[in-house]
Amino acid sequence: MSFIWSPATMLTLSTLVTSTLMAISSTNWVFLWASMELNLLSFIPILMSSKLNQEVEGSIKYFLAQALGSALLLTSSIMLWSPYSIWPSVMPIILMVSLLLKLGSAPCHFWYPSVMASISWISCTLLSSWQKLAPLVILVFFTAQVPKTIVPLMAGLNALLGGIMGMNQSQMRSIMAYSSIGHLGWMLSFMLMDKPMMSILYFTIYFSLIIPLFMIMNSMNLMTTKQLSKITMISPSTQLILSIMLISLAGLPPLTGFMPKLLAIMMLTSFNSPLITILILGSLMNLFFYLNIIINMMMSSQNTNMDTPKKFSSPSSLLLLSSVTSMGLTPLIML
Repeated sequence: MSFIWSPATMLTLSTLVTSTLMAISSTNWVFLWASMELNLLSFIPILMSSKLNQEVEGSIKYFLAQALGSALLLTSSIMLWSPYSIWPSVMPIILMVSLLLKLGSAPCHFWYPSVMASISWISCTLLSSWQKLAPLVILVFFTAQVPKTIVPLMAGLNALLGGIMGMNQSQMRSIMAYSSIGHLGWMLSFMLMDKPMMSILYFTIYFSLIIPLFMIMNSMNLMTTKQLSKITMISPSTQLILSIMLISLAGLPPLTGFMPKLLAIMMLTSFNSPLITILILGSLMNLFFYLNIIINMMMSSQNTNMDTPKKFSSPSSLLLLSSVTSMGLTPLIML
């Protein structure tokens, strides 16, 4: 999708950024709810920018899921501090469910892969990165109110479901959606140790990896794993960059994606050993479909009837440079 930088687009993007910052810095629940509603209303025009039927369908699904999350957020936050609350012990759980729904986290993930598969790569980039920032920050800093028995279940469910469901996909955007769910399990595992800033650090590294990856896929209009086999004949350098970035996203050493997972494993050893096993198992399943993508990319198919992208050009050198930079964080941090 070609993005048209019109005044309306600039106003929408500025509102999107401002509303997220307002939500993060808010001091009361009503202001938080209003900021997230403003964020929702400013993101809908971006989803519908190409006016395709599938993007209209995806924007409606996104709106309904986010509206339900907003309703639960407002109701539970008011009842949480009300002296006449009915079930005061249940309200923090409902509040957490509302944030999980907005985040696209399991078990409230039903809308996220469907929306990701229906929208453009640029919208996918915003949905997987910037749109997750506000609910994730609120959730991880709300740790003190969340029962500790729920956190390992929530983190493990994300890791396993992201791995299992991702192995059954052939669409690249669906695979990236379930990959994001799997990474959420690692981010939420830091809640068990009351380390909210570690969750934000993991999210920042994930943010830096997926943005150049999604931009490359957008520039080459890649939709399915079968289309990746054409990259070898057109741009070997892009094939190498994509392979390394996918392996980094899988968390193999010594690349960037390995560092936050190593920190999580080291910190969780004294808290919850079974959760470490579940997270590693989910990460191995993620590695399976990442390697499947790389193998498909390396195999040059001889079938001339294979669907090829309509637009297939190599990304700019600046994009490749940003990809390499995002992969070079680990040596600097570890040293």
